[in-house]
Amino acid sequence: MPRWLFVAYGGGHIRMVLPVMQRVRALGIAEPIVLALTTAQTVARDAGFEPLGFADFVDSADASALAKGRKLVDGLGTPPFDLRESVAYMGLNFADLEAELGVDRAAQQFALSGRQGFRPVRTLERIIGRLNPDLVIATNSPRAERAAIDAARRLKLPTACLVDLFALDEVAWIGQRGFADRVCVLSAGVKRFLVEAGRQPEEIEVTGNPAFDTLRDPKWLIGMVDMRLKMKGHAARKVLLFASSAEPASHPFNPGVVGNVALPLEIGRLLAQWATVNADWRVWIKPHPSQVSTFPDSFAPARVCDPSWALPAMLHAVDAVVVITSTIAVEASLVGKPVIRVLGSLFDRATPFQAMGFADASVDIGDLADALNRLTLTSPRAMQLHGQLDATSAVVRVLQGLTR
Repeated sequence: MPRWLFVAYGGGHIRMVLPVMQRVRALGIAEPIVLALTTAQTVARDAGFEPLGFADFVDSADASALAKGRKLVDGLGTPPFDLRESVAYMGLNFADLEAELGVDRAAQQFALSGRQGFRPVRTLERIIGRLNPDLVIATNSPRAERAAIDAARRLKLPTACLVDLFALDEVAWIGQRGFADRVCVLSAGVKRFLVEAGRQPEEIEVTGNPAFDTLRDPKWLIGMVDMRLKMKGHAARKVLLFASSAEPASHPFNPGVVGNVALPLEIGRLLAQWATVNADWRVWIKPHPSQVSTFPDSFAPARVCDPSWALPAMLHAVDAVVVITSTIAVEASLVGKPVIRVLGSLFDRATPFQAMGFADASVDIGDLADALNRLTLTSPRAMQLHGQLDATSAVVRVLQGLTR
């Protein structure tokens, strides 16, 4: 049986590859092996896999690298999730940095960028060489995943890169010809963006993100019925969800750029006023978990969602969604809901929902009411995306094509 190596960090990256690994194993297409980095190990283990890490590939010649890794881990200031793995990860990464830049420049680079400056191609060549896979699959993270693609290419193995969202920063390397034989992306808009950057159209496959396939689970459709009764009430016929997000006072990476921290509250207030005039709508507000601001009772008839409500069921239950920068725009589109995004955020450029195919309109706050009045609930764009909610199968087909 062919062996396919998957490389992923934690968060959304490991959750993007796990459905593919599970499908591949269930169908007997290949033996999935996962190099799960940092917190991804726990997620992979909970899903029934036996993840590998940097610590599994340490040699006797790595003693000095491990000693350096221990010093670096001690300097992090927070306890590692797994001391052995963290020491190996930091030590081998730093050793690769020294091999690439020299001792002095490596120290300078680490002082400037920390772990963000790591790209352990040499270590990934070692790992891939020992595992001897038939195919290497990695996500769009700039460190070990990027290094895994580069290392596999050096070893003349077929490669695939799975992109979670828009590749706005990652285009710097994913947009380069020769980086991965196939790149699997979220939408036609993302494909167009990478082709404009220089990739060949046949190298980019619109598959969707397997992490979002759970949105089609029948339990959410069942839960939608109860959720709609909670959100709709007895009078309202339609439900609008405002998926809010916090706005900082200043841009974290562009000093001097000032933000409007009151933007979410201003939108909430406007939606409450709009709902007063449009009595056939009920407006619900979902604050982001990190959002400090609260929406006052004076926003009635708009109401704040119960934090315990399951987002997938909510998205199936509502009729339309308003966002600022929340990636709930993507999930809402994937379940067939029209989306309006409100401009004015510090992060507008980082969240091009309409350009990438996940918003029906992008408007200033002053034009929001008019956009809602013109809203078409049967959005052809949203329904087309809704029909693509089987990214796992699409990705598996692409991977099979690389190993035939």
